[in-house]
Amino acid sequence: MKNRIIPLARKEILHILRDPRSLYGSLIMPIVLLILFGYAITFDIKHIALAIIDQDSSSLSRDFISRVEGSEYFDLLYLSSSSTGFEKLLDEGKVKIIMVIPKNFSRDLSKGEDCALQLLIDGSNNNTAQVALGYTSLLVQAFSSNIILEKLNSKGTALQAGVPPIDIRPSVWYNPDLRSVNFIVPGIIAVVMMVLASISSSLTIAREWETGTMEQLISTPARPFEITIGKLLPYFFLGFIQILLVILVGTLLFKVPLRGNILFLFCGSAVFLVCGSGIGLLISTITRSQQLAYMLSILFTLLPSFILSGFIFPISSMPRIIQFFTYLIPARYFLIILRGIFLKGNGIVTLWPETLALLFFASVIVLACARRLRLSLE
Repeated sequence: MKNRIIPLARKEILHILRDPRSLYGSLIMPIVLLILFGYAITFDIKHIALAIIDQDSSSLSRDFISRVEGSEYFDLLYLSSSSTGFEKLLDEGKVKIIMVIPKNFSRDLSKGEDCALQLLIDGSNNNTAQVALGYTSLLVQAFSSNIILEKLNSKGTALQAGVPPIDIRPSVWYNPDLRSVNFIVPGIIAVVMMVLASISSSLTIAREWETGTMEQLISTPARPFEITIGKLLPYFFLGFIQILLVILVGTLLFKVPLRGNILFLFCGSAVFLVCGSGIGLLISTITRSQQLAYMLSILFTLLPSFILSGFIFPISSMPRIIQFFTYLIPARYFLIILRGIFLKGNGIVTLWPETLALLFFASVIVLACARRLRLSLE
């Protein structure tokens, strides 16, 4: 069997080396995609354009405005005491929030009465609107708490040195700085490698049909399973080099911590590469056109891996029927493994269910490729 697999693998390596531009592209592309997505996709929303209408013009309202200006989340672009024409700022997209401080802002707070602060928020981008509303609520709550503490202290009521009765001391595990890039980069690695691995291997059998060498392959004594392994091996090692490159970029350029066992990371990546390359080869056995194989590989890997793996959208928030389909996406399991190894330092003891699932998918896909190839050769 070894004597039949190695010549097939060598033949596929020669195909790769005869097209150096595609080879260099396959090595550079994952790095380029990781850099582009790593900088472009972020959940850290800052510098939200803000306009304030200060109808009170008191020392208390100015103190509140200075607190808003001091926040890194808002950029105060417009400040006025008149509301005339301010709605146009939202219409034209110049600001995302208009904050209206009422006339009796200072008087009502001094008397201990409720004070209504009006917010006009551009909801055309619901994610930005929700984040902006959350930031604004936190600022208002902090300002209100300070006023209450000052009043209690002025009356001699019980709070030593302005310390509130409930002291919250949060401790964030695994991602203490709450950097979204630590969450995004492992997901990008999973999505990019699934797509590139499947695209590379999806052209193999289709190329044999297009170049007219399929008859020669049929006449060889190699069995379908041996042809499958021989075709997969070169792209497996090529994908392993790609994995190594994107891990280096993720840890060195984006400073994503790698807390887990790197050997376990490579083992999990190897099984995932078999899944990705196997899906591409399975597509290649179905089609006889490289162009069609290329399009199908993108369709069956990019969209499912991007949308249904939990990379961007939490699986728990999806409809039940969609959650069921996510179990059929290998990138879902590899994504959990990557984030567990990178951020939590997890090992096989914790991640064995996902590792076992990837092994199952890899076995099924390879067997499906061999069976489909047998039907093609008959």
